[in-house]
Amino acid sequence: MKLQGSFVYGQFLERPNRFLAICRVKGRRKPAYIPNPGPMPDLLFPGVEVLLRHNPADHRKTAYDLICARNNGTLLSLDSRVPNWLLAEILPRGQLAPFAQYTDVYTEPVYRESRLDFLLQNKKLPPCLIEAKSSTDAEDSIGYFPRAVTARGQRHLQELMHAVTDGYRAAIVFIVQRTDAKKLCPNDRIDPTFGQILRQAAKKGVETYAWTTQFDEAKYEISINQKVPVDLTP
Repeated sequence: MKLQGSFVYGQFLERPNRFLAICRVKGRRKPAYIPNPGPMPDLLFPGVEVLLRHNPADHRKTAYDLICARNNGTLLSLDSRVPNWLLAEILPRGQLAPFAQYTDVYTEPVYRESRLDFLLQNKKLPPCLIEAKSSTDAEDSIGYFPRAVTARGQRHLQELMHAVTDGYRAAIVFIVQRTDAKKLCPNDRIDPTFGQILRQAAKKGVETYAWTTQFDEAKYEISINQKVPVDLTP
């Protein structure tokens, strides 16, 4: 998936609120939108190099989006919208093996009380609902989700369990936006309820998947790196 726009490097200075960063760009302090509300003190700290997309518009308060931060020499995507954009591009191409047999892909389907991320259909198969989640957190080669308590994520898991009962195929897909994770685990230290519901959902038949991604700094492209296991061990 190729990112569109004009890009510039800068230095992260501070984060006045969840969605706002102050960065030094070409010697000047500039506000930038952070498209990820989660706390990321391990990635966003004073002086770290960041990649910003210049995206001015009349309706915007900032002219920049902060989309990547450098970690151990590698740029990592922080944009929580990327998993949905990436899956919307590769699912119709059949590039994810577990879903390759589906011919029709629909985004943002409404199911019960929620709007989920994808509905896949094939007349010869049961319909499949997918909820995508972004992980940017990793420690000792383990990716974690979430970075903060996610009532929305808990609700989506409940909906996926209902979908299985209703005859759907249902899956949660974690997109780990880094290459150094060897597996994905629920972050029980941050949101034990999400982990509990995820384990319950897996027992009910909700499929769990995780893929890492890599960022091509020369081309501004994000692509699937490799499939990694989801470890639900408490």
